[in-house]
Amino acid sequence: MLLAPLRCQRGLFFSASRSEDKPRSPYCEALELVLSRCMEKRWLLLLWRQGAWASLKNPQAHADGVCLLTSVLLRNQLVTRGVIWALSQWLNSPSGNLQLTATAFFAELMKDPPVMEKKFLESVLGVLVEKSQHGIGAVRQMAVRGLGNAIRGAPKEVHKHKAAILEVLQRGLENTTCPVVAAESMLALAEVVRKLKAEGLGSAFKDIARSTKRFLEAEPDVLRFSAFSLYAVLASSASGKRSFFTREVWETWVSLLLHLRDPDPEVSNVCRTTLYVCAPFLVPERVQESIVTSIGLSAAQLQYEVCHCLVRDAPAMLEKLHSIARSRRLESGQALHPAAVAVLGDILEKTRGLSGSWQQPE
Repeated sequence: MLLAPLRCQRGLFFSASRSEDKPRSPYCEALELVLSRCMEKRWLLLLWRQGAWASLKNPQAHADGVCLLTSVLLRNQLVTRGVIWALSQWLNSPSGNLQLTATAFFAELMKDPPVMEKKFLESVLGVLVEKSQHGIGAVRQMAVRGLGNAIRGAPKEVHKHKAAILEVLQRGLENTTCPVVAAESMLALAEVVRKLKAEGLGSAFKDIARSTKRFLEAEPDVLRFSAFSLYAVLASSASGKRSFFTREVWETWVSLLLHLRDPDPEVSNVCRTTLYVCAPFLVPERVQESIVTSIGLSAAQLQYEVCHCLVRDAPAMLEKLHSIARSRRLESGQALHPAAVAVLGDILEKTRGLSGSWQQPE
């Protein structure tokens, strides 16, 4: 194992021999009652408004509920040594559900670990690295989230074990059978890239960039959102890799342009941010200017403005759009997302009078 395992000692509140396979409704209700006696009303209201209690009872949302609850407990300084030791016993429980609860707890804990528990951080990192290969996808997802959170909560420890953590997160991008793990890996990598920059990542920076662009046209919304989010961070951190990233943006600018009108609002919003950050890597400069001066325009207006610029100043880029419209595939051979195909057809139809005739996608 990379690091020493977190030692499991007898906890104050939970027994390692407990037979329940998952926290049941009575326990959630009891916990809510206890917290109502020791937390300010505003925090209880936050938990209620964000559906924490309902999430804890819902198998599909349980892990996110644990993260939300842990976050509130940390802010109220209610995560004690006893609670940490108690949850550590569940990490190696025969029950996958209890392992998930504990992994989600430690994933959130890594954002802002209590000062008194700093000496356990390397052990927790070791557990998260181990759980990233768990047979249950939700456990892997929480482990990867924890490694991303550790960038803020344990930066020295992450830097010390940078190579092993990068290997785990990059391996997560290969997990195409579990989209949430790949998406979580990209969000975690965004934290790593933001902290270490291109120079601190070495050759891994190029590998991450090449892997990320494969998800810009992915079918699941969560993958596109995470990919555009990571790509924006890569662009903002690429000052030392300018020539490389300029070539990368030449391969991805079509996706950046089309997904300004992504059917998912969150994806379209993050795509716009990513396009702005990537604009300095586009040539010619007039294309850059058409993007960075477009504040206030709608997504559709920005797309039309860029295409008008291509007609005037970048005919090769315009021809690239025509070619992709005909094949419905990027130059890499990857198929366009169905919504992107429709958007591309609309853009080219609107600019048809400026650019001359063009062939409709079959």
